[in-house]
Amino acid sequence: MKLFSLVAGLLVLAPAIACAQARDVHDAPTFGGIKVGADIDYRWMEAEYSLPRIASDIDRKKGGIGYRAHVGYDAQIGTMMVIGAEGGIGRGGKTLSVASVTGDYSIKPSWSWDISGRVGVLAAPTVLLYGRVGYSWLRVREKTDFRAITSKDLNTSATEKGFLYGGGIETAVSPGLFVRAEYNRINYHDGLKTSRASLGVSAGF
Repeated sequence: MKLFSLVAGLLVLAPAIACAQARDVHDAPTFGGIKVGADIDYRWMEAEYSLPRIASDIDRKKGGIGYRAHVGYDAQIGTMMVIGAEGGIGRGGKTLSVASVTGDYSIKPSWSWDISGRVGVLAAPTVLLYGRVGYSWLRVREKTDFRAITSKDLNTSATEKGFLYGGGIETAVSPGLFVRAEYNRINYHDGLKTSRASLGVSAGF
């Protein structure tokens, strides 16, 4: 929570600091170069599919805190456009579960990683509005406990894959220091989806 408070505070102060820095960064590209950083997020996982082994369905949604590290590269084109690529790895979210007369089922998220590209426009010399698209992988553990003692419980792991899309706003607080707020949606296969709202800090090189 300390990291969340720090990032949130930077985002609140960013416009004022950016204005103070505008004269220093206006003459040179602000957003171009390598960036390394970290995000803290709140992510919702949704599951909606049938469970024939326990003669039931799961239709659940639950949210929890997560975190992610990222590295990327941006190229600033003129004074209006930025394009870039990014990769990240993180973890977070809550276990979803359902019970029936024949058994219990749960799915637990673990590590996730993704690659994406973004395109943005400069609303001001130090403020970038952007959209993002990419692909994400999510490790999950599925567990099925049967009530009948003659049935063997199941405990498996798998990697889900899905399309990622979203957008955000990033501010250059000073040359080489950036803060951002972003929302992403990921549609995995078989009725599994994730939404993620994040606050992040990046260092530029």
